Amino acid sequence: AIVLEPAVLLLDEPTANLDPQNVEIIESILHTLNRDRSTTIVLVTHNLFQARRLAHRVGLMLEGRMEELAETEAFFGSPTSPLTAAFVGGRMVY
Repeated sequence: AIVLEPAVLLLDEPTANLDPQNVEIIESILHTLNRDRSTTIVLVTHNLFQARRLAHRVGLMLEGRMEELAETEAFFGSPTSPLTAAFVGGRMVY
């Protein structure tokens, strides 16, 4: 998909089940694509640490609807939704 130089790249758990070294390689490629080619990347992950490392904006989707969408620091530092606050705090909200 990257070879085609898309304007938007949709990724679903691109680093699931990879070892940390390969996660770092994939994340570096994604960061470079976004920075150097201005590729918009929509990445689905259950890894909060990865979301915080990579994202400009983070969203929490629950039961098929967007619970919260915010800039990364606001999402993690001062979420407006009680469910997002619970999720970021490590509590199960499913």
